[in-house]
This record gives sequence, structure tokens and C-alpha cells, in this order.
Amino acid sequence: MKIFPTNLLLTLSVSTLLVTALTLLTSSANAQDGNRWYQIEVTVFAHENSNTLQEQWPTDMALAYPAGARELDSLLKHLTLSDWSVLNAASDTSPAMPTSTGTDTRAPDNTGVSAGPDPLQSSDYRLPDAARDAFVALPATAHDFTQTNRALTESSAYRVLTHLAWRQPVMRANNATPIIIAGGRQFGDHHELEGTLTIRFNQSRDRVMLDTNLWLARFSAQASPANRSPESQLLQLPSAPSTDAGDRPEADSQQPRFYVTEVFPMQDSRAMRSNEFHYLDHPAIGVLVQVFPYEPPAAPVNAFPGNDLPL
Repeated sequence: MKIFPTNLLLTLSVSTLLVTALTLLTSSANAQDGNRWYQIEVTVFAHENSNTLQEQWPTDMALAYPAGARELDSLLKHLTLSDWSVLNAASDTSPAMPTSTGTDTRAPDNTGVSAGPDPLQSSDYRLPDAARDAFVALPATAHDFTQTNRALTESSAYRVLTHLAWRQPVMRANNATPIIIAGGRQFGDHHELEGTLTIRFNQSRDRVMLDTNLWLARFSAQASPANRSPESQLLQLPSAPSTDAGDRPEADSQQPRFYVTEVFPMQDSRAMRSNEFHYLDHPAIGVLVQVFPYEPPAAPVNAFPGNDLPL
């Protein structure tokens, strides 16, 4: 069992007390959808000084992403579209739009006045709402682990791999949604840290559970003995559902190729109390997690006359 330094534990404890004092004011009532929502914050870090050679690691553990796994949504993803043509309103059969000189090339109607460009097409698209939508990455203003992450970063013994915060309804295991995790340094199509985290209820719905399905990989530009054999599957990493082979661009032959030399899996389940700070220990990585009840606010009402639909 790895022990945190005293000064780091003190920092974590103070941060936890402050968060608990604030979150005790938060109602645990069911949200409008009838589900119990929680806000979750997670930091995963690497033990830089850990001697993993002293541990026995399974060589036949199947690494996989569970069905239904998804990434967190974020405003940044919606503001960095890879194909901006989706915003074009004109269809292939639309009349000609104004030219670069400002002259409309379409014929005028029977009134002698040009009809002008077509209006934008209606759409149900909207930006994510972090206060009301599930599985949306929260902005830094909603983070409680800021000082905790700073303490980890300032220590040479730890390296933060990823930090996430989001809100979601919590379900039993059969309806729970695994969250795709990727962090640390990137090597080709993979990151040092990959896998999923699942927040769910136990069967009696009286305790929130955290299921960790993570793996920390080490890479090399040189093929290891295990990777020189085409039939060897010992050190193969699965592709995340959102970056499946069919969705990836063709590999660039000029890019360096990396080989997996070691994999340290972390597969565990931990019961947690809300409003408490939890630390999951592991020889290669550590997981800090906190959950507390959250009640999504009611949707705002459209203020335009004659329209009482929510915005």
C-alpha cells in the first residue's frame, strides 16, 4: 500500500473539508427526470518512483472497452468542428446565392424584386449545457481538485495523467454508462493511460460505486520480443470506440511507430460515500475521486411572446 507524504495528505484533507462544507448545502432530491444526479470529479496520476518490477502483473488479462462506453462532451468539441460545411444552409437545389460582388444572380420574381438568399435551415442542434446535460465536461470554475492537482504536480513522486469533472444521473450496473479515459503522453493512436471509469449504484441503490477499468502502458520505438511475433496478442491495446479503425485517417508512413512494452492494468470496484474524498491505490497509478449529490436546475423558459417552449 502506497502512503502519501504528510504534507500532501494535509492538503487533500483541507480541500476535502472545504468541499464537504459547501456540498452539504446541496439537495440530494431526485432531478426532474426522476433519477438521482451526482457531480463527479476524478484525478488519475502516475507514481513516478514506483518499482513496478516488484509486482506480479497478469499477462492474460483481456483489455477492452465495455459496450456503451462514451467520451465526455464539451463546449470545445462543438467549437472546433472538423467539417464546417455542416453549417452551410444552402442545399444542392437552392437558387444561386449572391456573388462576391454582392449581385444576386437569381432571376427576380413577378414583382421585379429579387427574393434574396434563402433563410437558414431550422435545426434542433444546440450547444451542450453543463448545468442540465449529463456527461458534459465541467469548466475549471466548477473544479474542486485545483489545489490537490497542484500538490501532485509540485511533487516529483507523482505525475497527473488526467483530470475530469462532470455530472450525470447514476444508475444500476446494467444501465450505467462507462466514461472513456485517455491521459498522459500520446504515442501514435494511444495514450499512456486509457480505459473507462463507471459510476453506478449498487443493487440496493444505497451506495455509489466506482468501477475502474484502466491500463497504464509503456511504449518504445523498438519492438519488444512479445511484439515481434505477429501471432502474439499479449501487449495489444484496444482502440477506443470513438477512434475505431473505420473512423481513423489512414496511417502516415512518415510518423514513427511505437510498440507497447509493458501494461499495468487496474480493474477494481470501490463503494463510495457521497461528499467524501476517496483514494484508490495501485502500484503504478493512483485515482482520487469525489462524488456529491447534484440537482439540475429547471430549464429556462423562452421569453419571446407566443413561445412557451424551453430554450
